[in-house]
Amino acid sequence: MTSTDNEPRFTRRPWRTLLGLLAALAGSYWIGRQLGVGNDELIGYLLASVSLVIAAGLVALLIFGVIRWLRR
Repeated sequence: MTSTDNEPRFTRRPWRTLLGLLAALAGSYWIGRQLGVGNDELIGYLLASVSLVIAAGLVALLIFGVIRWLRR
């Protein structure tokens, strides 16, 4: 198995992930609109949830880095 065999799989994965995230965002927006949530409130909720996910990822990376640093 050469590196050229792995290229299509690794280039499709980010696009598939991005498409899934966009579908989840659109689905969340649509469900919120069906429940009668206003645009400003709904966008605020979506931005807050995305911000929390990003913050959790950064904290996880920080903890991972500290653990790797302490094991040296």
